[in-house]
Amino acid sequence: MPQIPSHSDLVADFDLFLSYLRTKQNLPLTGAGELKGTDLYALNERVQYPSPFVVTPKSRVADYPFLGFLFQVATAGRLFAVQMGKANTLAPVAARLETYENMTAEEKYMFILETAWCYVDWATLDGDDRSGMGSMWFREGVDSLLKNPVGVWARLIERGWLAESEPQTIHIFLNVNIYARAGYWLGWYEMDERPQTKRDKYSLAIDRVALTEWGRDCLSLLRLYRPFHFWNENSDRYFDSEADEDYDEPVDMSTFLAAFRTECNEPDLLSLYPFNPNPPTGTYWLRVEIPAHKVSRTLAMPAEATLNDLHLLIQKAFAFDNDHLYGFYLNPRNPYNGKQFFDPRTVPGMADGYPAAKVTLDYLNLYEGQRLLYIFDFGDNWEFSITLARHLPDEKTAKGSIIEQVGEAPQQYADDEDDDDDNW
Repeated sequence: MPQIPSHSDLVADFDLFLSYLRTKQNLPLTGAGELKGTDLYALNERVQYPSPFVVTPKSRVADYPFLGFLFQVATAGRLFAVQMGKANTLAPVAARLETYENMTAEEKYMFILETAWCYVDWATLDGDDRSGMGSMWFREGVDSLLKNPVGVWARLIERGWLAESEPQTIHIFLNVNIYARAGYWLGWYEMDERPQTKRDKYSLAIDRVALTEWGRDCLSLLRLYRPFHFWNENSDRYFDSEADEDYDEPVDMSTFLAAFRTECNEPDLLSLYPFNPNPPTGTYWLRVEIPAHKVSRTLAMPAEATLNDLHLLIQKAFAFDNDHLYGFYLNPRNPYNGKQFFDPRTVPGMADGYPAAKVTLDYLNLYEGQRLLYIFDFGDNWEFSITLARHLPDEKTAKGSIIEQVGEAPQQYADDEDDDDDNW
């Protein structure tokens, strides 16, 4: 019977990481919403999985694979929230953080695993947003690895070299580094890296791996019951969906731990998911401005409305024609280095982020004063600044409405553009 680790260097380092963040009230972040070099450098000296590269206080988060992973788990798991504004900061989510701190060591380990497996955006970690091919490690790489007995070293080589059929050789894509390292941090295998002084995502940094007993049991369970390409909420951006078999029913990610409770005989194993057993309710007042024209509209939106619903009401409020694509961005200062939500009319594979028609306002856990960026028409590039002015949890509204108008909305097309269109 699989035994969830009761002691883990990963959990110890994650607890240390959270403690550091918690002692820094409203920790300043970079413009991209990441930890600053000075904090990374200070933390790197304390953890048991320091950066494999030569680093300085000016090194970026990409040079600290382990700390970048912990930051993603802490924020994707909503123990801390990145607050985007004039100065990006990191704030604790007190209730979830307190619940985590009261968990057992086994439950903390499973929180890290569940968050990484289901909610972390791995393409952000490996810096390869458009392909995410490294995530194939959790399918093809793990399949090959599980053919080996516990303790037997298997060598990783770049796919495309002369194929070798023995199980001790794993043919894999170059950009598996962060995925393979995460398995080592999770205790699935021992690992040797090739010496590197500088990060190079186009070279294979992992030399060989050897399964542990926990790795054999955990990976077998994940492959059988929780395949990554169905259970990670971002995986549709990593894989060629046409090559994947279909599940008979949609995946309910809140049931992730059920398989472990059964297989590990841990029926009382606590989970911090789903995120919002009691999601925000009521009405949001959103102030939508076009800074270049000093005009604004305040909109009332039900908390369960989608971002696409918000888009349609903005179009109506400013008398635009909804004849171009759009995007929403949670990082107004650096929009393409934060969560993005794209127009459902976008050609599949041609946009980064998540479909706006499937993301509701309550899912975003917005706070009063939070700002978003909305861009409409990527040719003319109309930029709208959105601020959550008020959250009224007890006020119900069936659909969105315009509650305040300041200034005259600009014309979407100037008169001479209309004339040109007619002449064409």
